[in-house]
Amino acid sequence: MTNLGGDAILRHLIPLKTSAMIKEELLQLLQYKDLLINLVIRDITVRYKRSVLGFFWTMLHPLINTIVFTIVFSTIFRFGVKDFVIYFLSGYQLWILFSQATILSSRSIIVNGQLLKKVYLPKTVFIFSILFSELLNFAFAMLPLLALVAIIGKGLTLSLLFLPIPLIIMIFFTLGISFLLAAVSVFFYDIIDMYQMLLMPWMYLTPIIYPLDIVPAKFINILKLNPMYYIIDCFRAPIYLGQLPDPMNIFWAGLSALVVFIGGFALFTKLSDEFIFYI
Repeated sequence: MTNLGGDAILRHLIPLKTSAMIKEELLQLLQYKDLLINLVIRDITVRYKRSVLGFFWTMLHPLINTIVFTIVFSTIFRFGVKDFVIYFLSGYQLWILFSQATILSSRSIIVNGQLLKKVYLPKTVFIFSILFSELLNFAFAMLPLLALVAIIGKGLTLSLLFLPIPLIIMIFFTLGISFLLAAVSVFFYDIIDMYQMLLMPWMYLTPIIYPLDIVPAKFINILKLNPMYYIIDCFRAPIYLGQLPDPMNIFWAGLSALVVFIGGFALFTKLSDEFIFYI
């Protein structure tokens, strides 16, 4: 059996035309890497301008929400979840990364419209800059969670070394949704508000706050149609359970992310030449 290189694997998984467009876009991003870095710095600077606590807000915000959800769901509704704080944060942190990145990306082309009218830039650079800035916030927000895992959880086990895999899967899924929203919102601005309204029920349909075993059996299969179910589970298992996730969950998470990424990127590149007439 011959070994497949990275290019061969890409050709097997992604249509040839789409694969070529992805490579071309990545090469362009490398050419504009200085701009990408400056956009990330701009995003971070604007967010924390005149802020006394700065990056500490990225840790404080989820901790405050954790306290509220712990009181409501762990005490009032009495969910039998051991170490509820870790259970909640291990899903919520990843959800925040996804939701913030996609919300900001949905209006990225519109916000930078005047700049795109003046000079040529690879339009994907704005989406990637948002993703990288959110990943930086995510890294800071993960610090208190890992501290809690070490103190009251399963400890810092070797299974944590698996975390980059679900994080990469989440990155591809987030990029796919971001490309889709950014492209469609140029032509239908209402999609931005519609998406933000959708996010809340989407979160509650994902087992972030509650355990899966409280869901009635007849609704389990419906819930498992949600790609975020698999992605969250793959990320949570090493942190909360101290073990690797179910291989089938890894498969479905990866497949969902790949399909969404290809679809979102293909739509974005197909419509990108028309953006200039609508922004």
